[in-house]
Amino acid sequence: MRQLLSDSFLKQSKIKPDARRVSISDTKTKGLAVDIRKNGVTFYFRSTYQGRAKRVTLGHFPTINVADARAMCSEIMRQTLLKSHEEFVEPESTMHLDEYYQRHFLPWCQVYQKTYSSHRSLYKNHLKDRLGDMSVKDVSNKHIYSLVMDLHKNGYSKSFINKSVQHFRSALKKSEQLCEIQTHSSLKNTFSLPTAPPKKERFLNDKEARRLRDYINMNCEDEVVLLIGFLMYTGARRHEAMNSEWQHINLNDKDWYVPITKSGKPRHIVLNKKAIEIVQMAEKLQLKKHGHIMQWLFVNPQTHKPYRCIFHKWNRIRNELGLQNMRIHDLRHSFASTLVNNGATLYEVQKLLGHSRSATTERYAHLANHRLQRAASLIDKAYS
Repeated sequence: MRQLLSDSFLKQSKIKPDARRVSISDTKTKGLAVDIRKNGVTFYFRSTYQGRAKRVTLGHFPTINVADARAMCSEIMRQTLLKSHEEFVEPESTMHLDEYYQRHFLPWCQVYQKTYSSHRSLYKNHLKDRLGDMSVKDVSNKHIYSLVMDLHKNGYSKSFINKSVQHFRSALKKSEQLCEIQTHSSLKNTFSLPTAPPKKERFLNDKEARRLRDYINMNCEDEVVLLIGFLMYTGARRHEAMNSEWQHINLNDKDWYVPITKSGKPRHIVLNKKAIEIVQMAEKLQLKKHGHIMQWLFVNPQTHKPYRCIFHKWNRIRNELGLQNMRIHDLRHSFASTLVNNGATLYEVQKLLGHSRSATTERYAHLANHRLQRAASLIDKAYS
């Protein structure tokens, strides 16, 4: 219903007893309308912006009159026009990438993201010197492709390159929310990532496991060696073991409580006999070196804090023991494969590894199949 709205008209307006409300649009001011209900009259403004219909409540009559409502509509239309015009004007912001990362993105990432350390490392090692002086709005896919070429030339894996590209593009797109910077238009296009080869899972065989076991036993006064042994016998993730604290170890219940895991949820890890022995070795070592128990199980003697990187020591150990291409994380795979090959169910392995989804544990299903095939082959011997 359309009507030239006036104060006198609204004073006399009434609705039928069986009606809930009557909506009337003003013929003079586009978008202005009123809802007439039994308990009063309400002004509102209707508009469409970027394909979306919006409705703004202006107030109640007679607290505001028709003239006030028309003035409010004019102001809303003026602000909307200015906002739409700003989208076609080049933004004044010339914030450099270095300032954006240091002042805005990394502080936000530290609060909201679990990948903060990866973002910080990527920027410090690969982006700062290359793009730090560029304006955020000028960084385009062209610069990202150049980064990909250089990382590949320097021998980085395609998996690392893909992760770096995804991290960098997400950081650039976040600038629109954090700083209201309109990013380069090319970032809205799909970016072609290098095709990474399928991940190869490496497992310790029986001989390799015995060599590593003997090495740990002979070097039990080295904190890093004990940490590696703890990973080997618990199947824990590297950061879980590095940040393990004495207050979370319960030897009576053979339990290790991990307050923060990869999924962000806490979990309990069952400690077997060998894991308990390593915990006891770590306790004796700290008493010998420091005279008291520290906060963490495995403490860097130089910093008295948890280890952050043990690659160089691990690289020396694996070369000495002939464990070619064995990553630290492969100790977790070896833990799972050993369990499966010795009769543990995939459900039990899932619980011991702390996988939130059973599909993650399914990668070890082929190991269980090999065990079933060996069992099935017994029929050959029986029938022959």
